[in-house]
Amino acid sequence: MPTRLFRIQTAVALLCLLLALTACSSGGSDSKDRDTLVIGYVGELSNFYPTMVDMHNKPVIQLVYDMLIRYENGEFKPGLATGWSFNEAGTELTMKIKQGVKFHDGEPLNAAAVIANMEYYRYEGNASFLKAVSTIDKLEALDEYTVKVSYKEPYYPILHDLCTPYLAIVSPKSIIKDDYMKMNGTIGTGPYVHESFKKGESTVFRKNKDYWDGEPAYERIVVKYIPDAATRLKALQTGEVDVIFSSTMITNNEFKQATSMAGVKGEMSEGSRTRALALNASGEKLADLRVREAIVYAIDKKELGEGLTYGYEKPAEEMFETRIPNITNEGLNKRGFDAAKAAELLDQAGWKLNGSTGYRELDGKPISLRFTYETGDTFNKELATALQGQLKKVGLQVEVAGSDVMTWWTECVEGKFDITIWDSKGAPEDPHHFIGPMLDQTAHTAALARLPEADEFNARILQVQHTRDDAAVTSGYNELLNFLNDKAIVVPVTRAKELILYREDKVADYAFGGLENAFNPMGVRKAE
Repeated sequence: MPTRLFRIQTAVALLCLLLALTACSSGGSDSKDRDTLVIGYVGELSNFYPTMVDMHNKPVIQLVYDMLIRYENGEFKPGLATGWSFNEAGTELTMKIKQGVKFHDGEPLNAAAVIANMEYYRYEGNASFLKAVSTIDKLEALDEYTVKVSYKEPYYPILHDLCTPYLAIVSPKSIIKDDYMKMNGTIGTGPYVHESFKKGESTVFRKNKDYWDGEPAYERIVVKYIPDAATRLKALQTGEVDVIFSSTMITNNEFKQATSMAGVKGEMSEGSRTRALALNASGEKLADLRVREAIVYAIDKKELGEGLTYGYEKPAEEMFETRIPNITNEGLNKRGFDAAKAAELLDQAGWKLNGSTGYRELDGKPISLRFTYETGDTFNKELATALQGQLKKVGLQVEVAGSDVMTWWTECVEGKFDITIWDSKGAPEDPHHFIGPMLDQTAHTAALARLPEADEFNARILQVQHTRDDAAVTSGYNELLNFLNDKAIVVPVTRAKELILYREDKVADYAFGGLENAFNPMGVRKAE
């Protein structure tokens, strides 16, 4: 009898344990849990300020902050600014600021708050490429809710700049004068309030019950720090996290794997960003145009798209699609995959194939190309390795080197690369944030430096930026992009898609926002 009773008690205990584990693996059914959305994330959100936006915090910055203007489907929409107008010369922007909005600390949003932000960004080094603020001549409050911004000359992408999270509006009390590396708290006007940060674990956000543009779906959002990709995916499967967002954290292989799991759904954006390479035309090894052209011909973009992304990403023959404003692609010289042509050009350039090694040599000396990439994007290593293999087929020896974002960027600007991955930004930052910084801040700056046309190219960029004639902007970009293509400095590869994975027991649906590479907290719908 005692033995039988023990067996019954043991069976009951095991059943209870099984039920508990099942509840855990499904994410639980507790009402409190259902009101909390957990996002698995690669980095710690210890620095969550617009001035320090990078790929690690940009995807979730819209939880806390709003921008003055929103960008949706190629159009500018009201954000914290309800309306705006320019003078005829394009040198004065007048904005009406939304009334009745408060920052999370209770401070009112008004003209003075907006001016405090723009004055702050005006001198912030990280915002120097945002000419909408870095070239401001004068700021004025015409009344409590009207701001006038004056410039010495027109700059056509002002509204584009004001849509970016780099210029999100923060509480004036969070600004520390002359200190651009930190702030007094993470305080915006957005749908969620920054509540806490626990080092090595998570950052917690609670619903802003007074949000000016609707009610967020969840009471709390927890951004959980899980740096390892396989562990993040496992956490999604077990219900430890509900969402993984951003193509910088999800490879296409992981996306395919996760969407085959029961209860997990994945979605892709339409895609407005282009994966691309920069070739260093001013470096010793790639100074010969024939060698750069050979690299372009040696790349099988279709194979890359199918092999690395299961066909999700399509080959990109042009840097930008014509649905991007001011892009026509007229007269573009397209170079399709042609290994024989690549080999012919390399032979013409004197890069002779050594039959014993399988690699090409110049003047009898082996040549190795340095291919660099930034390790924060999980796809970069896969792409670099695949390209290394494709270039090997035409006899090019390529050494692949990944590094953190600052090391990679510094080396690129200094020209310490032969080939690097340099993608476009996507809407609303293209094409001006891809082209404009070539003046002084990108890998292309170094790649162009020794070309005889470099000064003329840079002058043309400035002409395009500082005109109010839309037709002139369009023709200018066409000329600049054709030059970069003809000189084989910019090599588009595939059209990148933004990715999201979520558990269907917590999320019913998700809509990508105008900033598709940033999580849209108002676009997520809670499961019933």
